[in-house]
Amino acid sequence: MNLNIVTFEGNLANDPKLVHVQGGVTAVLEAVVLVNRRAKDTEGEWADAEPARHRIKAWNRSAENIATLPKGARVLVVGHTETDTWADKETQKKRTADVVVVDAIGASLRYATVTLGADASTPEEAN
Repeated sequence: MNLNIVTFEGNLANDPKLVHVQGGVTAVLEAVVLVNRRAKDTEGEWADAEPARHRIKAWNRSAENIATLPKGARVLVVGHTETDTWADKETQKKRTADVVVVDAIGASLRYATVTLGADASTPEEAN
């Protein structure tokens, strides 16, 4: 049981980046979702604050479907946090970054309407 579940609503900061690995068999998507925040300013008034940035990652059919969304699309994300680890190409030092692995994602209907398209995959293939 994964206890580090996160849920948030925000906008895609860029066009999602889809790549295929393992000889083109596995689809992997990475993107950034910006979540608007409000905070009190120095005069005690509510104002827009720096948005929170969440790196998201998705796999296979979910990745391919998310890749159809454009920059700026408002989405609802449910996922779990993980830490990506890699060696820096220049220094070979260990680097880490937190990422939200997408368990479910959908277009927010707060400010837009959506037309759904049929997905030919079976539920087992969608993971």
